[in-house]
Amino acid sequence: MIRGFEELGYAVFASPFAPAVIENIRREADGIRDNLIEQMAAVQTLEPRVTWWRLDDGALYLLKIKPVLDLAPASAALAHGFWARATIGELLGGTPQLMEDKFMYKQRVAPAVDWADLPVLGEEVCKHTDAAYFQARGFDRVVTVAVCLDDCTAESGALKVWPGTHRRSVSMTQTHRQGPVVADEDAPDEDGVVLTASAGSVLVWDSALVHASGPNMSGSPRRLLVLGYTASGEGR
Repeated sequence: MIRGFEELGYAVFASPFAPAVIENIRREADGIRDNLIEQMAAVQTLEPRVTWWRLDDGALYLLKIKPVLDLAPASAALAHGFWARATIGELLGGTPQLMEDKFMYKQRVAPAVDWADLPVLGEEVCKHTDAAYFQARGFDRVVTVAVCLDDCTAESGALKVWPGTHRRSVSMTQTHRQGPVVADEDAPDEDGVVLTASAGSVLVWDSALVHASGPNMSGSPRRLLVLGYTASGEGR
């Protein structure tokens, strides 16, 4: 497992968790989403945890809510549980320290928010790495864990990765809305691998790996619990 992860930069694990655990976390994800949207509407003030925007057709699109573990006890138990400590500790070569947590949604949401000044963007997440973001915060190496709360299919915008790109430098272009985007010549479309996975599966990748995802065209949720770990003692 370790050698493959080091060479490719990612791994996919069949569900290590009981179905009831995944269902409880789904409920947490939906409850947090609904409560925060309701609270924002009531006071007509944006909540900094929520990243959302408008699509070209005017619909509201929710990408993520971060952080969440302080609101989600079942998710917190998983994040600090044995599987995460053992598996991620083995990949990091040390005791894992949780340093980031969020729910990814990739879904349209219904309520009208005419009071909110939101940007207009698309659904696609362009090719990028997270390494520079984490290094700017003092973390040299981060392993990202995504627990699939729904089936992740190509149609629903499953994660796409470029194997081995975490082991070399890639060129990036700064964009106005999506931050630094990896140049196509450093990650050709035909070299990418779409990580389709069933609900309950776990995707793990090195934060320096080039990755992206397409729009969710399925009409169904594509929720992820995403956790970032670094080796204990690293970072500020």
